[in-house]
Amino acid sequence: MFLHTIRYLSDHKHLYYICGDFNINRGNLEVESNTKDYVNSLISLSCKLLIRKPSRVSDHSATIIDHMHTNDNKHDILSGIPIYEISGHLPIFAIAKKK
Repeated sequence: MFLHTIRYLSDHKHLYYICGDFNINRGNLEVESNTKDYVNSLISLSCKLLIRKPSRVSDHSATIIDHMHTNDNKHDILSGIPIYEISGHLPIFAIAKKK
């Protein structure tokens, strides 16, 4: 359903940013075939993956489960993860500026 929605948005030329805690650890691409399929599907739909580093960090693990995707090619996008712990996850952000 999620990828179907992205395909619909792309096919109808809608600009989108999708953000959230997906509980899919993109750091496991080499281990989890479902994760690799998910990421490859997003890329095939021209999604840019804006968060590429772990946003959930503990003493025992570091995972990339907070995701941000967009099809925005009209803006320069600055995205990142400020090191400010307010919960079990670090916050993520994106700022879009016209080119």
